Amino acid sequence: MNTNIISSDFKNGENFKIGHFCVIEEGVEVGNNVSIANYTILHKGVKIGDNTVIGSYCEIDAGCDIRRHVTVQGRIRMGSGCLVEDNVTIKYGTILTSNVLLKENCFLGPNVITLGSTHKRVTVHGTIIGNNTYIGAGTKIAGGIIIGSDLTVGALSFVNKNVDEKGVYAGTPIRKLR
Repeated sequence: MNTNIISSDFKNGENFKIGHFCVIEEGVEVGNNVSIANYTILHKGVKIGDNTVIGSYCEIDAGCDIRRHVTVQGRIRMGSGCLVEDNVTIKYGTILTSNVLLKENCFLGPNVITLGSTHKRVTVHGTIIGNNTYIGAGTKIAGGIIIGSDLTVGALSFVNKNVDEKGVYAGTPIRKLR
């Protein structure tokens, strides 16, 4: 019994695996050795590269581009137009607003949220997280923030300003520790 709803134009590479109760819309393409777990929705035009794992209960919005060797654990919500470069890990429960860029080798701990608007309800997208950057569990990142490469943000922090100097940051709001 087929429990999935898959568009007729869906393109997949070799060794593709899919769970149950998934929805794959028009224009979706996945590479070789891709695994998609149960209850996941891939909206129009999503691209997923080779050797990538998408967990259960994920929703990946239209036009997202997930490159190679990426791990997207369960219960992830990814807004439209996000780009996830190679070797990225996104842990359980993370929410990314639209047009987020996750550069190579970055790590987002569980329940990280990129915010999509200001306290005045002005929409702000386009958060960027740099290469080799570690974002700790439960961290919240204000809309449109740029976090540079080769730095660490501690768990439960609030990133309310651009950060580009290498180092370790933590707190609410964040400050440089070393």
